[in-house]
Amino acid sequence: MTSVKRLGSEFYGNDSPIPFPCLETLLFENMREWEDWISHGSSQGVVEGFPKLRELHILRCSKLKGTFPEHLPALEIYVIKGCEELSVLVSSLPALCKLQIGGCKKVVWRSATDHLGSQNSVVCRDTSNQVFLAGPLKPRLPKLEELKINDMKEQTYIWKSHNELLQDICSLRRLTITSCPKLQSLVAEEEKDQQQQLCELSCRLEYIELSECEGLVKLPQSSLSLSSLRYIEIYKCSSLVSFPEVALPSKLREINIWHCDALKSLPEAWMCDTNSSLEILEIWSCRSLTYLAAVQLPRSLKRLDIQCCSNIRTLTMEEGIQSSSSSSSRRYTSYLLEELCISSCRSLTSIFSKNELSATLESLEVGNLPPSLKSLRVQGCSKLESIAETLDNSTSLETIHIFYCENMKILPSGLHNLRQLQEISIEGCGNLESFPEGGLPCAKLKEVVIRWCGRLEALPKGLHNLKSLQKLTIGKGGLEEDGLPTNLHSLDIRGNMEIWKSMIEWGQGFHRFSSLRELRIEGCDDDMVSFPPEDIRMGTTLPLPTSLTSLAIFSFPNLERLSSSIVDLQNLTSLYLVGCPKLKYFPEKGLPSSLLELWIGGCPLIEEKCRKDGGQYFYSLFYYL
Repeated sequence: MTSVKRLGSEFYGNDSPIPFPCLETLLFENMREWEDWISHGSSQGVVEGFPKLRELHILRCSKLKGTFPEHLPALEIYVIKGCEELSVLVSSLPALCKLQIGGCKKVVWRSATDHLGSQNSVVCRDTSNQVFLAGPLKPRLPKLEELKINDMKEQTYIWKSHNELLQDICSLRRLTITSCPKLQSLVAEEEKDQQQQLCELSCRLEYIELSECEGLVKLPQSSLSLSSLRYIEIYKCSSLVSFPEVALPSKLREINIWHCDALKSLPEAWMCDTNSSLEILEIWSCRSLTYLAAVQLPRSLKRLDIQCCSNIRTLTMEEGIQSSSSSSSRRYTSYLLEELCISSCRSLTSIFSKNELSATLESLEVGNLPPSLKSLRVQGCSKLESIAETLDNSTSLETIHIFYCENMKILPSGLHNLRQLQEISIEGCGNLESFPEGGLPCAKLKEVVIRWCGRLEALPKGLHNLKSLQKLTIGKGGLEEDGLPTNLHSLDIRGNMEIWKSMIEWGQGFHRFSSLRELRIEGCDDDMVSFPPEDIRMGTTLPLPTSLTSLAIFSFPNLERLSSSIVDLQNLTSLYLVGCPKLKYFPEKGLPSSLLELWIGGCPLIEEKCRKDGGQYFYSLFYYL
């Protein structure tokens, strides 16, 4: 059908005015020569032609210009994309729930009594492309809940006036506008006393998404003041400098702002509104932001995620900068905040500025974390020296993850008092020198990861007392003679020769870890020839716990063989051998019969023996695996 220019009798047929009385879906796609839809018979005949049509899709029909059936009583979904010459003109679609428009000139809604000389038709012919929607949606589309507008290359405005915007969005639940590069604002004109007009309207709009509108400079106040609004997403609107200075809607729960490089600040009205219900705030790649709030974060906020904001220095305004609308009596932090994630903010020097005061929480000291905080993740913040002054009041913390903060030298005091802490990971902090004197909390801690911290002189004190600890990953750093807790389920030792030697030379061995299931050892001994190694004092092979299900051996440059004791690990299902260039012998007794998975990489000598075409070990491996 790609060559058809006029679609009419060819589609309807010549004999029956009601050719498809039960048709529910119509799809026209890639009809590049189609120019006109010629209606069959009278308009009444058209009504009868599609009495049950529920979905109509017209996609990439680039020359289409004609009019369509004006009455589709059962139509619920209407999708028009890639029809650059088309101006959609519809009188009434009483059942329509979802309308998606992309790559069309304009959309005009008119009553059945309108004619080609009507005012709406004049707007439709307007070559300035200043207004996309002309005429109110609600009277014509009483059931419309979802409106998507995308790929409108020339439009600078969607609605002609503020009043038309309010009338239309108050009949919707979801509004999505995307890929409109010249769009400057949602409306061409904004009137005064908008708040009063808004309060008089009943609104159902819950979701707004504005995406890839590079020319968008401002949003009308009404778009962020709707009583029913729950979710806002602003994505790749690179010219957006600020938001309207209005309080947030009472039901709004989540705001996502991504890749808005011109955005310089968030409204203080968002932060100071005591009636706010905002729970989730995500800000990604907004490179002009230097701080989030002048004085405080929204009190209701539960999750805050800040990523790739390269110029942000602190979450709250830096010391010495005064806010014109704030007073010390109203300063408080978000006392419901549970999750805080800050990633790739290379200018960040402090999380909460030291002039942060609390009116509602007198125990909160300056520069510290909210007592409600449960999860803290800080990653790739190269100028950050410390996460807080002290952790004494951070009694709710359950997880702490700090990755690649090269300038961090110390951790706050009070770490040992975090009785709810279950996980702590410190990785890639090359200048970290020590842990606080009190060590780590004992009560609920299940996982500890400390690695790639080259200047760390000693691991936290009292590791052997962590009776709840199940997973431990350690890199460099000294260890007390009491050693490690023996109740571990997973142990990962990376490049810590001191701990490795203590296991062998002190005779502590791994057999004491009777619950150990996973063991990984990486780069701990340049001289080791066989694994497991020998107990130097006893002259026997160092036994491994029979509970092991996974064993990984990485980066042992002189390792030549696996010891025969490997075969005794009858629960072992996974074996990893990586970066052992001299490894060439498996045990004479073979590998454990329980083995299901064998990974070999960077071990050329043993790999050659495992080749399918004549390798020494191929058939025995095939038997086991």
